[in-house]
Amino acid sequence: MFVQIKRIVVTEGNSDKIVARFGAKPGDEPSLLEKQPGFIDKQVLVKKVRRGDEEVLVVVRWESEEAWKNWEKSPEHVAGHKASAGQPKPEFVIESGQEVYYVKG
Repeated sequence: MFVQIKRIVVTEGNSDKIVARFGAKPGDEPSLLEKQPGFIDKQVLVKKVRRGDEEVLVVVRWESEEAWKNWEKSPEHVAGHKASAGQPKPEFVIESGQEVYYVKG
C-alpha cells in the first residue's frame, strides 16, 4: 500500500474551505480521484486547535506507488493543475506540502 499526505496550513477560520475542496459527503458523486484504478480511500483531517492557524491533512491511500503515479500523470489530474497554473494561492493558505509513504506494517 502507498499513502499520499497533503498538509495545508491556513489562517484561523479557513479550514472549512479546504475541507470543501477535498472532502466528500455521503451521497456525493465519486470524484475523478476516487474513480482511479488503485484508489483505496481518502480522509480529510482537521487538527484540533483552540485558536490560531489551522492544519488540514488530506490522506489518500493507494494500492501501490504505480497506481498513485498513474493518477499523477493522468490527463484529468494534469488538466486540473494546468487550470490553476500561474494563479496565486489563496490568501488564507499559509503553507502547503505533500509527502508520500510506503505502508510497511
